[in-house]
Amino acid sequence: MILSTVLSLAAGVAALTLDVASSGGNQSSPLLYGLLYEDIYHSGDVGLYGEMIRNRAFQGSSSNGAASLDRNTDYWNPVGGVSLAIDTSSPVLSSSLPYQLRMDVPAGTTGTVGFYNEGFWGFNVDASKDYITSLYMRGNYSGTVDCFFHSNTTDQVLGSTSINIDQTPSDGWVQSYSSSFKPSQAASDANSTFYFTFDGSKLAGQSVYFNILSLFQQTFQNRDNGVREDLADALRNMNMKYVRLPGGNNMEGNGSPYYWRWNATIGSLTDRPGRPGTWGDINTDGFGLLEMMQMAGDLGLEVMLGIWAGFYLDGEAVAEADLQPYVDSVMDELEFLLGDQSTTYGAKRAAMGFPSAFAINWIEIGNEDYLNGGTNSYNSYRFKAFYNAIHAAYPSINLISTINPSPVTTKGSSVDLHVYGNENYFESLFGTFDHASREYPVFINEYAATNTGSNKGEAGAQTLGMSCAEAIFLLGCERNSDVVVGSAYGALIKKYNEEPETVAVIKHTANEILYTISYYVQKLFAENMGTRTLPVTVTDGGFGPVYWSATANSSSTILKLVNYNGETGSSNAVVVNVEGSSKSTATLISLTAPNSTSVNNLPSLGGESSVITTTTLSGSGGNFSVSFSNPYEIAILVV
Repeated sequence: MILSTVLSLAAGVAALTLDVASSGGNQSSPLLYGLLYEDIYHSGDVGLYGEMIRNRAFQGSSSNGAASLDRNTDYWNPVGGVSLAIDTSSPVLSSSLPYQLRMDVPAGTTGTVGFYNEGFWGFNVDASKDYITSLYMRGNYSGTVDCFFHSNTTDQVLGSTSINIDQTPSDGWVQSYSSSFKPSQAASDANSTFYFTFDGSKLAGQSVYFNILSLFQQTFQNRDNGVREDLADALRNMNMKYVRLPGGNNMEGNGSPYYWRWNATIGSLTDRPGRPGTWGDINTDGFGLLEMMQMAGDLGLEVMLGIWAGFYLDGEAVAEADLQPYVDSVMDELEFLLGDQSTTYGAKRAAMGFPSAFAINWIEIGNEDYLNGGTNSYNSYRFKAFYNAIHAAYPSINLISTINPSPVTTKGSSVDLHVYGNENYFESLFGTFDHASREYPVFINEYAATNTGSNKGEAGAQTLGMSCAEAIFLLGCERNSDVVVGSAYGALIKKYNEEPETVAVIKHTANEILYTISYYVQKLFAENMGTRTLPVTVTDGGFGPVYWSATANSSSTILKLVNYNGETGSSNAVVVNVEGSSKSTATLISLTAPNSTSVNNLPSLGGESSVITTTTLSGSGGNFSVSFSNPYEIAILVV
């Protein structure tokens, strides 16, 4: 919610006076605010990745919250008396996808037969959007496949298309597409299914086989095999500067051999076997390396590439004598991304439709390699094996350690710190980097306040209080953004239906997005960031309950303030003096909610409690008075 008013200079006695200098600070990192992407609780499959069919290629399943390579027909249901089964008869679609769906049609069948898919907790049926569906089929059929959305709420067909098929068993596997179509009407909710139906009389007594049954709504920038439009728009609107990918714990894998292998995520979908993911489900790897790089480019984000460093989450580390093939694979990946078309892997990338090399300035070696006994092997040989190979071939790329201090102590060596804790802990972190060494750049590529107050465990949603505590931590990073290079919240996106009880920047259902209060904190901080810090002198008080940070760009001075259970009203206003300014008006942006325990929710469950107001503030000669309307509030003054 955006409001616009004009405020007069508030009268009253100031509780705090801040004098913002015009010079004397440090250059700020241009990458201070970024994103972490990993497929956690369906932030990839059915999150950013636009595929809407669940269990489309029978790559595995999930049982008791753990990914499994057991294949089944979960989320598929028969129509018209047919039976469905998992089949491995030859010929299979590919060696990567050796399991297929077999439909057995009884002899004498005359009516409609087929199957329907439940989707990932339903489907988003939007009459304003285009859709396209496709499938691979093996068998004897000449006729149409009618494909349509069906609302379980209203028992209506909401939109349909058809695929014309004319093939015999000797044709082997044939991929067929529908034309694009728009639903005839939008669904009132996500409680819909998607059908593939056939003329049963033409299949009576036969078995036919299917794989990669697919459905996409139009994607962001209309990319083939692309990303979900509304979620990509949500990320674009945050105005972040970089994205760390592909993870996260999901990159490491729970155990051998299921780490994220870049070359198993590129090329035809028929060549992507998928793997058991870390967070409870199969990764289809349809959202592969090139799709991630393309998304980053479309969003204008610099890529920080994560590489697997020979360590699984169960504590297994690749022995030093066996590590070289994994180093070689990383070097192949970098040639694939950075090499020109004269190189082996650069030519392979070009053949996949990306003739120009990508740009990568930052690589993180591993992820949380201190977990489960990984520290010794990381420090003694794993980090250096990857570091030495990459640095020799690409000396300009900055290499980041996941353990502090870095095993390489050369000035400029970077580390990634992951910070999680409750609200009180985050408030206490404000001054963490004030006296840090300026020789070793720091990323905080995962952070989150996970519960209120001093409580343990994880809250289901970020409260206003938690978000203000995170903002205090970010102020500390911003004040020290000469050494704190970047920050990214963990996790970025989660499926609300699956994981409503843990924090994330965004949560989503098939047809809705929950923008948390933390989302708006990051958005406002990223949008209002200068290129250099400014010293601030305080009179009549100090840090707490109000915290602040000042930066400047070529045209404005930007002062961020966080009121953390502080006083309100004009008698407790913060008086701000901007040195060298003669301006008499400023822009004041504030973010608050009814109380410290307020949360945002899905539109269908009450919507947002947080409110952003933008006002024009009157002052004189660079002097302004900022009043808080709520004990928990974030205010940004742009002069």
